[in-house]
Amino acid sequence: MAQTTAEFLIEQGKVEGRVEGKQDAVLKLLQLRFQNVPEVLSREISNIHNLSRLDTLLEQAMTAQSLDEIDTHFLLNSP
Repeated sequence: MAQTTAEFLIEQGKVEGRVEGKQDAVLKLLQLRFQNVPEVLSREISNIHNLSRLDTLLEQAMTAQSLDEIDTHFLLNSP
């Protein structure tokens, strides 16, 4: 059965909500661990909309010893 426009929009809203929640979690974790997160890094994280890439970034945020170990460029540019 075909998905209605309303169902599609509801599903998109759920996905966007999960993306925003994961972005917020990454940023919060980085702030807790490293205090000052550069604005450029915050913007880069906000530009990642792929949930699996955000999962990778969350793992990096949990294990990194410094902000230099956070590789958003790879995550932004990978397919």
